[in-house]
Amino acid sequence: MVSRIFLVIALAAHAPALMVQGRGEAVSAELVAELTALEERVEAATVVADVAFLESVYAGDFRFKHSTGLLETKEEVLAARRQDAGSMLSRDLDSLDIEIHGDIALSTGRIHVHTTLETTKWREYTIRYVRLYVRRYGRWRLVSHHSTGESFGPLDGRD
Repeated sequence: MVSRIFLVIALAAHAPALMVQGRGEAVSAELVAELTALEERVEAATVVADVAFLESVYAGDFRFKHSTGLLETKEEVLAARRQDAGSMLSRDLDSLDIEIHGDIALSTGRIHVHTTLETTKWREYTIRYVRLYVRRYGRWRLVSHHSTGESFGPLDGRD
């Protein structure tokens, strides 16, 4: 019995990192890393107003819901990025969590936004967000982004 437990522990220690999600399928650490990198690339593209990249990653039916309740289409978001070019100083992610369910991925986290005062009434703020990605023809496409205002709750992580 002890040797079987040791074998299971030894195999687990040397196996690639896997997370079990959705209907029990294993998701590789590489796939999670791919989506993490995509999340970071979306934020970097937003900062520098790389509209060509954003257009390529946003799905045709992409929607962006702001914490204010304003809902924008893909075209409206891209137009805003063009208009606001240079207003973003940084958009830093933290608390990123990614769930993958086959060809659907859900990401949640926080974005710390730093902007110039000339273009917006807020210089620094933090939002919580949820994003929905769908894998189409082997590429992840961002279908939906929902922002909420920063929330403050118990420090022990319970809602």
